[in-house]
Amino acid sequence: MKRYIYLAMLAGLALLLASCWPTEPEYPRPEPWLCSINADGTGFRKIKKSPFNTPGLVDIYMTKDNRIIFYGEKLWISETDTIRIEQITPENLVLFDAPKLEFTRDGGTAYFAASRDLYKLKLSTNEVFKITETPADYYWAEPMLSDDELYVTMRGYWGKGDTPQTVYSYIDLTDNSLHNVYATNYVAAPYKGKITGGFSKFVLENKHGLGSISFIDSTFTLHLSYSASYKNMFETSTDQCYLITKYVQSAKSYAIAIDLQNYARYNLGYVNEQFSRSPIKICKDANLVFYFDDQQIYRYDLDTHQKSIVIGSNAGIDVYSIIMLAPTWDGSKLYFYADIVVR
Repeated sequence: MKRYIYLAMLAGLALLLASCWPTEPEYPRPEPWLCSINADGTGFRKIKKSPFNTPGLVDIYMTKDNRIIFYGEKLWISETDTIRIEQITPENLVLFDAPKLEFTRDGGTAYFAASRDLYKLKLSTNEVFKITETPADYYWAEPMLSDDELYVTMRGYWGKGDTPQTVYSYIDLTDNSLHNVYATNYVAAPYKGKITGGFSKFVLENKHGLGSISFIDSTFTLHLSYSASYKNMFETSTDQCYLITKYVQSAKSYAIAIDLQNYARYNLGYVNEQFSRSPIKICKDANLVFYFDDQQIYRYDLDTHQKSIVIGSNAGIDVYSIIMLAPTWDGSKLYFYADIVVR
């Protein structure tokens, strides 16, 4: 009998010691959510948990009327209160894997690249129109509208011949005719390009930095030297005064704003390209830039050159990784896709 009493006492002691032994606390696992937040950091909301039934999703965009577009193998669109996906590009088109949607200022049309050609999308009816006829073994991609929206430049393959050198190509949207930009002096292969100043010059970025080609005498000038990447985004502010891009240093990328009048450079901060090739977005109707690093989203005001944090880890939300973002056109609200834990 005593033996059983001793065994019972030992078992009780073991249970008591086990209850006192420190254990690792259990933390909730981060989950991928599409969220929204006001630009001042208030009004955080979880909208929908991934997946969204959008194969190949690489980016999101907002329309002028505050709908959300998902860019993957196709384009899908949805209202934002409740995500109900509607495909808006035909089954026979496969979108270019480097995301780029270029909107007209009235919000009625978007340009995109798919299946080696350029297309325009009429957002009121979701009609798609082809605007290029691409030769075999070529592709056109990453369209950019000129300031006056009469031309769209596009990245593609081109050959280097004798003088003058063919540098870039563009479409005249009045008749969809194809034209080339020429330079009489050497230009390293451009990464991005845009017609500015009412067809006065062609602004481009290549590995050396930011330059331009004059449409008067076809000469190339390098205006600002920095180490760029072929993966760079390339956008101008709503007032056309600033160009937003990135530079690379020690294998890391940093957002910058360049004043197109005097080529002054403003450093915005580190951006994370691990998940997205578009970690920076500029508003269409406001001089505001939004961008993200590993765990925070920032807002940069191009008028005041002030930077602020929109969201990061705080008492109620842990942001583990930010994957993509899209501000509304007026910059009052931000939609983003991230791995988060809400406590």
